[in-house]
Amino acid sequence: MKTYSLAIAGLGSFTQRVLLPGLLACDQVDVVAAFTRSQARAAEMQSQYSELSLYTDFTRMLDATTPEIVLIGTPNASHVPMTLAAAQRGCHVICEKPLAPTLHAAEQMVAAAERAAIRTAVNFTFRSIGAARYAKHLLDEGRIGRITHIALLYLQDIRHGPDRPKVWRMDAETAGAGALGDVGSHAIDLVRWWCGEFASITGHTFTHNVQRDGGAVSNDDTAIFVGRLVSGLPVTLHVSQAAAGRSNSLRVEVYGEEGSVIFTTERGAEPTVQVARPGEIGFAQSQIPDEFTVAYEAFPAYHAARLVGTILGTDYVADFADGLAAQRVVDAVQRAAADNVWVALS
Repeated sequence: MKTYSLAIAGLGSFTQRVLLPGLLACDQVDVVAAFTRSQARAAEMQSQYSELSLYTDFTRMLDATTPEIVLIGTPNASHVPMTLAAAQRGCHVICEKPLAPTLHAAEQMVAAAERAAIRTAVNFTFRSIGAARYAKHLLDEGRIGRITHIALLYLQDIRHGPDRPKVWRMDAETAGAGALGDVGSHAIDLVRWWCGEFASITGHTFTHNVQRDGGAVSNDDTAIFVGRLVSGLPVTLHVSQAAAGRSNSLRVEVYGEEGSVIFTTERGAEPTVQVARPGEIGFAQSQIPDEFTVAYEAFPAYHAARLVGTILGTDYVADFADGLAAQRVVDAVQRAAADNVWVALS
């Protein structure tokens, strides 16, 4: 089996906690280099991972190590120039979500990938979570009959209260949308993955603390929006990073003519799937079959292998087309909120 060389751009907490360990455990890639703008972080990582070459210049890393695959996990605004640089060198790209800070930037990335004929993947992690995959399986099987409506609630507390300092995710120029782009992109992708494309949308965005230590906040911390899918399904979504007591909480309720499915995940707890039947009161928790189960400690390697498989064509998580589709919905919500209108997507 061929081993592909891979370089990592960006060493944030999720990359260090999940993606880097997962990729190091992946037999199909050899992680050869990593980029970070911080000299201190580079020195720290070099001491931990002596087998990696550490760089503080992205293009220098590409030219010196000539990787076949690049993982981009840097702040959103840098996804575009890094993707363009990688594509020019024929490198396949795995990119963190959201794909880009704006719809135009996402379109540039897709066009660059198509021109260079490189393969792409996007890190929509819920597509690898066993309970989410099992819930999709139940829907695809028709277990609840014709789906009639969907309700989704995704809450975090990382922007709750005025005391947290400003970080790059709170800056529209660097991040694009706030909670809408950060966790909303996950929510949008999950709806698309399970039930299909959005046709139209309206909604509102909110910023509860507009000034923080470090400067003004220029994007949202909460978004509430209503959509209609191409199939005609109504969808309601509420995403917020200003929810006290919610570390990382996602709940998706899908209702059908012959029952309902609820998927929930909360940091520190196992994700669950619950099912209800017509005439029954309450929901029964489903036993997730072994074929969908991934142990917590095995998830980094499992998910990383699936991202690599998306590049190699042996598996599929999501690609730039999925990232662009999610970005179109984010952009539509922003326009709907600004103009207080419904926005058509198709």
